[in-house]
Amino acid sequence: MPHVLLVHGGGHGAWCWADVRRYLDGAGIASSAFDLPGAGADPSPRAGIGLADYIDATIAQVDAIDDDVVIVGHSIAGLTLPAVAAARPERLAHVLYLAALITETGERGIDSIPADRRPSYFEMAERSGEYSFLPSFAAAWERFFPSLDEPQARSCYERLTPQPLQPYLDPNPVDARASNVPRSYVLLEDDRTFAASSARMFAKRAGIEPIVRRGDHCWMLTDPHACANAIADVIAEVARPIFDR
Repeated sequence: MPHVLLVHGGGHGAWCWADVRRYLDGAGIASSAFDLPGAGADPSPRAGIGLADYIDATIAQVDAIDDDVVIVGHSIAGLTLPAVAAARPERLAHVLYLAALITETGERGIDSIPADRRPSYFEMAERSGEYSFLPSFAAAWERFFPSLDEPQARSCYERLTPQPLQPYLDPNPVDARASNVPRSYVLLEDDRTFAASSARMFAKRAGIEPIVRRGDHCWMLTDPHACANAIADVIAEVARPIFDR
């Protein structure tokens, strides 16, 4: 049975996967999550963090797992996973992009962010003193987890950490279609961070048709049971050839 490695998106941390991991554990599926550099409890100075640091940190996590890996990447983890798949194709059983931002080779993540939001990223980063940004509570609630009530949303917001801007500005080193590792993309119908049209474009960049599910951007927080079930579906597909032998 493969091991599920969960990679969080911008401003989040390993904490956001806690309920998903609980459901996976109940189904007998081993999983792990970690804080990317400068996120969650990781102490790395945010001002010096770039996309390569995310890639290296994720590869190190893959290398630390003894079993084959199903890697799940949320949101801007989509900038990281293609390079991880290219570096460790023999270790990955599947790549699952969850409401993820995917770019073409040489493109920057910032250029796929809706144009009306881009200036605020730079403005917040410049004011921060560490070239990072954190949206207001109102913006985060509206974009990330609008289906939560206000107390639940505030509880999640208080755990967010400022997101380094540089990973959005670094060009993508590897095309998502370059690796032969099987991959899938989950498009969330109620996503207010990446509209369905954008998500379909991201999936096309990976050479796949999206799996459409009902949910908002931070599905692992707003409906962890459904999120875990989607991951379990991938595990079932990966494991079936083993059981069919």
